[in-house]
Amino acid sequence: MAFVGCGGMARHHLRRILAQQDTTTVHAVCEPSPHAYEEFCAIFEEAGLAPPPNEPSLEKLLARFGPELDAAFIITPHVYHFPHAVACLEAGLDVLLEKPMVMNGQEAEELIRVRDRTGRLLVVSFNGSLSPQVRTAVRMLRSGELGEILNIHAVAWQGWKVGTIGTWRQIPKIAGGGFLFDTGAHMLNTVADLAGEDFVEVAAWLDNRGAPVDILGAAIGRLRSGALVTLSGCGDLPPKTIGSDVKVFCTQGILETGIWGEKLLV
Repeated sequence: MAFVGCGGMARHHLRRILAQQDTTTVHAVCEPSPHAYEEFCAIFEEAGLAPPPNEPSLEKLLARFGPELDAAFIITPHVYHFPHAVACLEAGLDVLLEKPMVMNGQEAEELIRVRDRTGRLLVVSFNGSLSPQVRTAVRMLRSGELGEILNIHAVAWQGWKVGTIGTWRQIPKIAGGGFLFDTGAHMLNTVADLAGEDFVEVAAWLDNRGAPVDILGAAIGRLRSGALVTLSGCGDLPPKTIGSDVKVFCTQGILETGIWGEKLLV
C-alpha cells in the first residue's frame, strides 16, 4: 500500500500498521513536507525497518509505483480528499480514505460515481462503523431484539479548539468546517449507521467561540420512522480531553456505545 500524507494522524495509524507486517506493507509514500516525511521515517527506524521512498507528487507516485500497489491510504487535509481519492481509484487502487469523506455533497456523489465506474473498493475510515461493537449493535437493532427505536442521543467532547490553533484544521477553505465536521463526523456516521434509515427533518446550531470554524454544535433530527435524534458536540475543553457517548432508546431496552465503537452496553 501507499500512504498519501505523512502528518500526525498518518503517523498514529502507521504504528498500528507496522505491527501487522504479515498482512500489510507500506511500499511508498506521498508527502510534500520534508519534515513530516522525516518524522514518518523515524517510526520505521524505531521498528527496525527501512523507510519507504517518498514521491511528493501523487501523479508521479501513481505512475512510478501504481502497478506495484494494491491500495492507498489517504490521510491529507480535507480539501484534498476528493482529488486524491479520485486519482487513486482511477489508477486502479482500492482506497482507505480518512474522514470526513469529502468537503460537500456534490463531491461525495461524484466520488461514489468514480468508485462505481472503476469497480474499486472505497472505504471511509470511520473506526466506529468498522468496530465489532458497532457492528454487533447494528445487528441487534436490525433484528428487533430491542424493539422499535424511539430516540438516539449522541454527544462528543474534546479539547479540539486549543489543540488545533494555528493548524489547517481551523482554516475553513481547507478544513471545510470545525469540530462538528472533524471529530463530529464520527458521531454523525455512527448514529446514521445505528439508525439504518434516512433523516427526513434536521435542524442545527453552531457556535464558533471566536474561532474561524465551529467549536460547539447541536443538531436535532427526525428519522423516516419517526424516531428522534439529538447530536451534541463540545470542542472547547482543556487539552487532551476527549470522549463520547451514544445511547439508543428502544421499546424493549437501551443500547449504549461510543462514536468510535469504544464500548457496547445493553
